[in-house]
Amino acid sequence: MAIVLKYIDPTYMIRAIPSNASDSVYCTLLAQSAVHGAMAGYTGFTAGLVNGRHTYIPFN
Repeated sequence: MAIVLKYIDPTYMIRAIPSNASDSVYCTLLAQSAVHGAMAGYTGFTAGLVNGRHTYIPFN
């Protein structure tokens, strides 16, 4: 009994769809938050959305 398994790379599926306006706004807000944190001297963090608020999330 042969099994045929097809793997689709998830990163390809994400890039296969064009972004809409809300995706562009969200990416812009994340980028601006990351730059503001870096310019404030923070390290070891990422910018993200938690409970509807833009926050700095520590890596550790």
